Amino acid sequence: MFSRYAAIVKNLRGVVLLDLDEEGAWTSVEWLVKRFRYRDLGVTPTTYSKYQDRLRKYMEGKPFRLLSYPIAELKEFASEFSSCAGLEEELAEALVTASIYISPIMVISKKHSDVIDKLSVEKVKTCKKLSTRDWKLHMRIADYSVLDMYEFSVNGALRAIESCSRNELPRIIDEREKAVRRDTKRYWRIRCEEQTGEVFLYYIDNLKLYADKCGLEGACGKSNFAAALSIISVINIPLGQT
Repeated sequence: MFSRYAAIVKNLRGVVLLDLDEEGAWTSVEWLVKRFRYRDLGVTPTTYSKYQDRLRKYMEGKPFRLLSYPIAELKEFASEFSSCAGLEEELAEALVTASIYISPIMVISKKHSDVIDKLSVEKVKTCKKLSTRDWKLHMRIADYSVLDMYEFSVNGALRAIESCSRNELPRIIDEREKAVRRDTKRYWRIRCEEQTGEVFLYYIDNLKLYADKCGLEGACGKSNFAAALSIISVINIPLGQT
């Protein structure tokens, strides 16, 4: 419902994507909880229904909030996205709600991060062990990555789905790829170019992913879908993080 969305969106700092069946995942969740004592993190409906017994004590802003779709059309879009793109429901929901709530995803799962790695349009790798200060600073920067590109990327998605032109789409995608490459420079303090570095951040272009996997036809003329088709930053939190 819209009232719940409006109450949460301003104070949200990320959408958590996790698999608590993986070894070390709960340790990383508890580490994340300590980092966000005064800001909210979102949990999607599917993720909460799967792990509510373990997550319940951290809900209602401690720091997790159960996310909702401000309009039914976007919930239907998330379901369609999952189906036509061949994505697990938890991942599709995280991508859509992160876009709607203008927030990065925080992934705590090798299963999900392996998929995200293949879908990403760009990565930021680090060759150093990150301190608590590094994590706090660069998680905040990842939030700005989504926010600062949001109007640009949603306007691009609007152009694509309102024109429904396959001729226009490559130009829009190219503009977005350039914006992402510029954005990676924010991470100069930790970034390295070595192939052996650990991935700190992925970028997912929801518009490109949707167009590649599903085609644009299903979104043609549906301007509300643009809110779900922005560029998303995905913070890769290691299993067993302490």
